[in-house]
Amino acid sequence: MSERTDKQGFTLGLALLDAVPVAAFGIDMALLARPLQSRLFLAGAVLSLAAGTCMVIYKLLLATVRKEVPALKKAMPVGMSLGWILMIAGLIINRAKISAAGIWKAVSAPPACIFFLLGIAFFAAFIIFFKTGFDADSAKDNWIEEILNAGAQVCILAGVMMSVR
Repeated sequence: MSERTDKQGFTLGLALLDAVPVAAFGIDMALLARPLQSRLFLAGAVLSLAAGTCMVIYKLLLATVRKEVPALKKAMPVGMSLGWILMIAGLIINRAKISAAGIWKAVSAPPACIFFLLGIAFFAAFIIFFKTGFDADSAKDNWIEEILNAGAQVCILAGVMMSVR
């Protein structure tokens, strides 16, 4: 069920910025799913991507038609959590096919390692911000969240692109 809202500051720009980390995550997962050859990992990645897409749609509706669809907002943490559980399970089940030494060699080599470290720094800032007063109803807080999330995801994507060949 959707309802009209008068939330201020939730603009089309914010909604489009929210699409950046979702798109980067989707590309990351597409690049990683192929060499991992795990259907469970792929299913988790698709579920997580769908959950992120729900939040993008939620913000697009909020910005364009001023309608809030709470089910889309609630789908994000549930879908993302279940998706990550499936991805981790896929990695555990297929661990014999995964070369930890090969992964370490790829992610620790410059310049990929620089992007991974930047991504981790953005994620750390994101977590600290999220845990120290993030207000989901504040447009300002959502801008900060999306800038940190986009920075993290784009850096990780750059690192993955340099590591997966």
